Amino acid sequence: MNDEISRRPRMPDREEYYQPRRRAPLFLRVLAQLSVMVIFLAAGYYGADLFLKMLDRRNVLKQENIVSNTEDLQRLLAAEDSSDNVVGPRKELVVYPLGRDGMVKAGMKVLSEVQEDEIIQAVNAVFRESSESWANVIEAKHVYRDGIAVYLDLPQGFAAGLGKMSEERALLMLTGIVRTVVENFLPVKQVYFLQEGRWVQNVGSIRLSDPWGLENANG
Repeated sequence: MNDEISRRPRMPDREEYYQPRRRAPLFLRVLAQLSVMVIFLAAGYYGADLFLKMLDRRNVLKQENIVSNTEDLQRLLAAEDSSDNVVGPRKELVVYPLGRDGMVKAGMKVLSEVQEDEIIQAVNAVFRESSESWANVIEAKHVYRDGIAVYLDLPQGFAAGLGKMSEERALLMLTGIVRTVVENFLPVKQVYFLQEGRWVQNVGSIRLSDPWGLENANG
């Protein structure tokens, strides 16, 4: 009898049933908490973005004097009723486009911002106000400034347009661009002309690869 009892399987104690569970390592718990926080932040950001876009489509959020390009900026500056609402100082620029009888002095206003952007606006005004029809569609692509030198990257057609003009008028147009840049944007003293990011060697006897300043422009 005792032998039969001894051969029966022993029932585990209550403490063996309820062994404490092992906790995950600390770095895994921290990683899980951070993951949950990131998910909630992303969901909140996405929801807020959708909500603001919905308000914008319904014109609930109205923002005045907000521009998205240079043309909108110029229209804003020209508007009579915007003079008291524009935030930020205006900058007066003097530009020298080529007229029918020679170089013309004109003025324009821009909002003070990055100097390279102001140079692009001024140079584009010189082309836009020119009496040469080919120049009216020319717009500076990029401007690079290095100390006293400015590099104007102009589109395809710039050198060809100069080649269609007499040398005297071509020099006047280049002089107008150089004067516009040098007189408005200190300490710039030299202007380099590029076309599609490459050096333009010669247009007739005009050496565009050389640095242009007021000295050789006037000469």
